[in-house]
Amino acid sequence: MEILNKRAISEVIAILNHTDKEIVEKIPEKFIKFLFENADKEYNPTIDFYNNNWDDTIEEDTKAILAIIYRDYIVLENERIELLKEEREEKIKNEQELREKYNPDDIFKRKQQKEPINNAVNNLQLIEIKETPWYKRLYQKIIAIFGIQK
Repeated sequence: MEILNKRAISEVIAILNHTDKEIVEKIPEKFIKFLFENADKEYNPTIDFYNNNWDDTIEEDTKAILAIIYRDYIVLENERIELLKEEREEKIKNEQELREKYNPDDIFKRKQQKEPINNAVNNLQLIEIKETPWYKRLYQKIIAIFGIQK
């Protein structure tokens, strides 16, 4: 496991140590053994449980592990079903948003819509501006000074 995940597991163990025994007893011993085997032995989490916002100081992975523990072991069966249903709905919603944003069917349509703009830019050609020679410009200025008309 990555160091980040091992640290998160260490934080979970510290939180479980500060939790009521009735709640911790709902978690299977096999899972708790798994936590202790995969925790970072060198990391000592410093969580101030007296601070009301202690959950803001823990890692996101720790929150995810705690959510899984809560969902799978602590809540009642009817709440678990409700949580799983909400999870599925959230996942479907996120997939739909990603599909709308990165829809493979629309990639080519958008490209075709942008293409005329690119063609207009690509069709620009250099136009040669023929500059009149210096002697003709001088001649035109002299004629303009004397007011001679053709």
